[in-house]
Amino acid sequence: MRPIRRHWGLLFFAALAAAVAVPASPAVRHAAPSPLAAARQVMPAATGSGAVTPRPAPQGAALTDDVCLACHADRALKKTEPTGRVLSLFVDRSALGASVHAQLNCVDCHQDVTALPHAKGLEPVDCGRCHYVQPLAKPSPTGVKVRVPGVHQRAVEAGMPNAPVCQTCHGAHDVRAPSDPASRVSRGHVTETCGHCHLEEFSQYRSSVHGVALAAGNRDVPVCTTCHGSHSIESVSAATSRVAPGAIPETCGRCHNSEPLARKYEMPSERLTTYRESYHGLANRFGSLRVANCASCHGAHNIRPSSDPQSSINPKNLPRTCGHCHPHATQNFARGKIHILPVRSESFSLWLVSTAFKWFTIAILSGLMGHIALDLYARRRERRALRQGGL
Repeated sequence: MRPIRRHWGLLFFAALAAAVAVPASPAVRHAAPSPLAAARQVMPAATGSGAVTPRPAPQGAALTDDVCLACHADRALKKTEPTGRVLSLFVDRSALGASVHAQLNCVDCHQDVTALPHAKGLEPVDCGRCHYVQPLAKPSPTGVKVRVPGVHQRAVEAGMPNAPVCQTCHGAHDVRAPSDPASRVSRGHVTETCGHCHLEEFSQYRSSVHGVALAAGNRDVPVCTTCHGSHSIESVSAATSRVAPGAIPETCGRCHNSEPLARKYEMPSERLTTYRESYHGLANRFGSLRVANCASCHGAHNIRPSSDPQSSINPKNLPRTCGHCHPHATQNFARGKIHILPVRSESFSLWLVSTAFKWFTIAILSGLMGHIALDLYARRRERRALRQGGL
């Protein structure tokens, strides 16, 4: 038995040695590299002078995010535009993963990248492929709100170099939903976003009654988009603008004629109602663009409470404010109230005159209608008497 066991042991070790000595098959030796390895094969090779030498892309290399980020995850990656502006080409992987486009691939937006190394002059990303312009009556199949051309879009189409595009406001690789507090266009950040271009307006807003409340955490106060809109922003001179002279009372009235907001913040209510009943409001409703509106007296971005010495409606400043339209306005002239209801609790004299005029009008019209009714009755009797006499 011992020679037989020794024989089988030798056969086992001989087979094991043969298996180790067999070379790997071509399929094993040439297994597909990882995405990162594939990217490194096509990454430009750096030279001592800082120049780069492109390497050919391997056959069948997939353009995945990992391949793109092999270069664009480098914080030092940048390019200099013909204008001299240095543009960073760095893409933060974590910011991209937290964006609303996290499920998309790089080439879903950068559709002209079809091979590596890609061309130098890539086309700007066109957000309109998904967020396209269409008539408002038609629903968007993607569930995204339509993008209506406004003053910014027209500036882009006119070729203005500093015209804002989608990425200017929403970001590029870090786009978040407007409801996300970290979004550039959330209520907490949209004023800063707009302020990158509109510096003077942002400076005024930040110290206004609305800006101070926003900084304190109040999310009910109006921000830029509340009054101006978002994608459909129009020039103040355009009749379709929310802040055009004919439209601004309605825009302000959305908050200042709101009973729930008035109760919540103990503000005077029915400001739009009282303005409409005033001379200014009646003229505005009949189409006058020169008559005073909300912004004429209170300001636009620099609105302050009347108790603030810098406020345009502070009692000491009212003559100057009224003087913009009424050149010889005095302190006594400016004592007249605009936002006042004809009720006894606000003004007894106004209530008395208003009530007397109302009943006087009712009495006059009632007497007139009674006179007409009696006259018709008398005529009817006369015709009846004539008919009876003729018979």
